[in-house]
Amino acid sequence: MSNDSGLSIWVGDLDGYINIDAINAENEREAEQAALELELDEIGELRLLAGKSTSARQLHSKDINPSDWRHAVHQAEMAIGSAPVNIFRHSAQQLDVEEEHFIRAMLKLGFAYPVARYAQWERLDYPSAITATLPHGMRALINQFLAAEDIPRSAGTDERIRSAGTDERIRSALTHHQTSAMTAYRRAGILQTALHDIADETAGHSGGEALDRGRTRAILALARLHFSARELRLSSVKGLQELAEAYIADRETLGAKRELLVSNRRSIRNWRHRHIRSLLDFYPYSIRHGLARAARSDQLDRIAMVHQLALAHCGILRMRRAGRNRTRSR
Repeated sequence: MSNDSGLSIWVGDLDGYINIDAINAENEREAEQAALELELDEIGELRLLAGKSTSARQLHSKDINPSDWRHAVHQAEMAIGSAPVNIFRHSAQQLDVEEEHFIRAMLKLGFAYPVARYAQWERLDYPSAITATLPHGMRALINQFLAAEDIPRSAGTDERIRSAGTDERIRSALTHHQTSAMTAYRRAGILQTALHDIADETAGHSGGEALDRGRTRAILALARLHFSARELRLSSVKGLQELAEAYIADRETLGAKRELLVSNRRSIRNWRHRHIRSLLDFYPYSIRHGLARAARSDQLDRIAMVHQLALAHCGILRMRRAGRNRTRSR
């Protein structure tokens, strides 16, 4: 007997029909579940940084299946590099190289996300934000700003933007030495001084105080993004710690000043705190959390770094899936 629900046969002992297709489907489900259980057991516990761990079962409960995890591990291993053939050759130098690759891979993995979040937070258009992160993008944006402010380009103006004239503080801000502890917030402030000076020195211009506030706010926000992206060219846990310490110091000194910003007739206390923060604060949780674990680790080992980076890849995968699901539900 055949019907819309599949092939059925009469079983006398049961005094009724049984659905063959339904039985086959149930057998297939049981076989798939058994195969999944075997894969989860094979992957087992996963060592992470800072003495933490997770498991394939925990990942599966968050919709990360074994195939997702194995692909993420492959990506992490490709980024960190192949393991030494002989475990006894895993020298301190090799560990330093792996740490460098791990840090850079983590920061590169989620870079587009903080740029988009920062642009939204600062009310910037996304194309300008992306331009600010490019090697010569900030100079182009500054030239665009000067043109909008009716400040003509000249050899002197270009030189001032490129090297900031003879002011050592401005030169230090714009050339960005990696060893300098100056934060992006401070560098943007020095650039602001340079732009005001250029306006003051331009014949026929009303000076820095006459610059359009909206455009000036935007160019300084883009400058902070530019410098923030450059200061994340890090390759060690020590570099991350030094960056965090520099921002803590700035918040304690600059952010502690009791200044008010009046916006829509509301007074906002300590408004500087909004801007004295690293771009790292805008990264996805999985990456920030992984880097924080690296900072808390007494020693980094390759397996834990691979697993932590793979977990970050899984975190990005979950974010993308959630985004696609939200798009479909609209």
